[in-house]
Amino acid sequence: MIEHSSLRSAESLIRFGAEKLSSISNVPRLEAEVLLSNLLKINPIKFHTDDIGISSKIMDKFESMIESRFKGMPIAYLIGKKEFWSLDFEINPSVLVPRPETELLIENAIELFKDHESPRILELGTGSGIISIVLYKELVTPEITATDISDEALYVAKNNADRYQIKDINFLVSDWFSEIQNKKYDLIISNPPYVDKTKLSNEELFGIDMEPDIALYSENNGTSDLEFIIQNSSIFLKHGGCLILEHGYDQADYCMREMKKAGYSRIKKSKDIQNIPRIISGTFLNE
Repeated sequence: MIEHSSLRSAESLIRFGAEKLSSISNVPRLEAEVLLSNLLKINPIKFHTDDIGISSKIMDKFESMIESRFKGMPIAYLIGKKEFWSLDFEINPSVLVPRPETELLIENAIELFKDHESPRILELGTGSGIISIVLYKELVTPEITATDISDEALYVAKNNADRYQIKDINFLVSDWFSEIQNKKYDLIISNPPYVDKTKLSNEELFGIDMEPDIALYSENNGTSDLEFIIQNSSIFLKHGGCLILEHGYDQADYCMREMKKAGYSRIKKSKDIQNIPRIISGTFLNE
């Protein structure tokens, strides 16, 4: 517990938080500042320029947040948002916390479709909606359908679309392709579950075990959902349509083989900032 009488400023509260988080975070002070600035609804820079007094009510809330963070709760869930593509998105425990590598997935799609007018796009497993929302903002009048099996996730996605006054994305409850009927798309894009939970150490499980299993884990060494999407996607692609997938660090060769077997050509893999293969894309040319 915090001794309230010993806390006279935001600085002392931040020091308390940073010390508590030092064993679980590489940037404990930054995390403490983010949590406190969110509670105070101020820019964290003010901690370095102003002498800010803290009420006992804020102290109690901050202590609770630090304790939750210490137990592994992602920062995004604690503050209810996450920056992605220089935009703020609502995030809660019903959706996956966006990762920086997913920006590479979007970059690949933009590169392929930046000169296309009104491309028809299907996103599978939209979660918080970040992929579809960014593509809507970056491409020329795209026609987007974004699916998810989770009603709770789609609620978050719709809220995020509303935040940016986007009304045209068709959010649809669907188990992958189950509710997609008689439609053909220029692009199918997905960041599906691809983690093999059995291979994770306790250290690796820390934090992500608070994210929804359905958005993270897949069977058969993490490849089941990737395989299903690859095998079934061509039915829903126009001639020359593209499939772009995010995958695990050790799944690029598997995805390339599966795409070849499924009839894809122009198969390309892309590496993330850590030089790890992370994105696979391919083009389907009808016979």
